[in-house]
Amino acid sequence: MNSLGQLLEFILGLQEEKISFNLQCVRDAIMVVVPTPSKCYEVEFFEDGHIEAQTFGPPSDVRSFTLEEITNRLVADVNG
Repeated sequence: MNSLGQLLEFILGLQEEKISFNLQCVRDAIMVVVPTPSKCYEVEFFEDGHIEAQTFGPPSDVRSFTLEEITNRLVADVNG
């Protein structure tokens, strides 16, 4: 799946779960900002297809994630 397809799949998943988000254009990526009760996620979708996510809150780091991994983490964080 191309990077636009991944971004759209991610956004549709957030909408299905009724999770609020904002979109921003940063560096050479589209960033989806998702505030949750305990953290704020910044998920960047790059043209070459890779995805990076960073959380702000208790321990934060920058990692590459699969679309499924980050979606599962967000849903679990929002739903407790």
